[in-house]
Amino acid sequence: MKRKKLIFILLGAALAAAAIITVILLFSHAEKDFAISLYFKNQTGNSLDFEGRIIEPADKSSNEEVLAEVLKELKNGPKVNSVLQSTMGDVLIQGFKLDGENKTVYIDFSAEYVQMTASDALFLKASLVYTLTALGFIDNVYISVNGSAVTAEGEPLNRRNVLLNPDIAAEKVNYQSVTLYFTDRNAQSLIGETRLIEIKQSQSIEYQIVEQLLAGPENSDLVSAIPSGTKLINTNTENDICYVNLSSNFINKSAASPVSLLQIYSIVNTLTALDNVNSVQLYVEGQKVSEVIDGVDISKELERNERLIAK
Repeated sequence: MKRKKLIFILLGAALAAAAIITVILLFSHAEKDFAISLYFKNQTGNSLDFEGRIIEPADKSSNEEVLAEVLKELKNGPKVNSVLQSTMGDVLIQGFKLDGENKTVYIDFSAEYVQMTASDALFLKASLVYTLTALGFIDNVYISVNGSAVTAEGEPLNRRNVLLNPDIAAEKVNYQSVTLYFTDRNAQSLIGETRLIEIKQSQSIEYQIVEQLLAGPENSDLVSAIPSGTKLINTNTENDICYVNLSSNFINKSAASPVSLLQIYSIVNTLTALDNVNSVQLYVEGQKVSEVIDGVDISKELERNERLIAK
């Protein structure tokens, strides 16, 4: 009898230990989330479009490891958006070197690059540049093939000089009425401002709505709850969750301008007004925002909060 009791005790201890290890692993896994934008050619073959994706670099504090994961995902091609096409083809990335001080990366392609048509090579360069410069630590890209530079006169590529197809077709534009949430002048509550905006086919509606929110209110009695200078890096919606990745300006932890619930729910309540969005996950420079404000953990997916909206 004592032997059976001992076995049960040991078994219970083993199960408890396994549960603790599982929780630790799950927590560790969640902390590795990193949001990125990958740029690919659209189905019509006349411009680029992006697909948001969550990656899990082994060490998200290492820019080299983040970059390696991004390049791997770019090579793998689009996963979610069926209207996008890979720009890499048979070209392999043989290696890269990151100059962190000058925010420059050197990418070496395999010989298949020189076999591409001029149009395909153009889109590959643009895809690479737009994807990598969406990362906060890269401004310029050098490209080589088997060690030989392919950029003209040794100049780096960036978003100012990389060429897209000059014959881009006119884009179809629709219009939609949306409600954007700003604050009153006393920053006591959220107030909705309804406006008719253009919705372009080349970008998601969520992306365009957040852009409108960052641009600020049209009503002079309203004030933006989001810090000035905040830039939108990307959005991606999957399984009713909208992942929003913003620049570092979004979080200012100084005593003069602490992070507020109105700032957070200005975005959350605006996006959850859409039928396809039930919750919002916020990222800053690709990393979850680890902050608890008035008892609300904003590192988690956030649902709509009607109590903050003025009645």
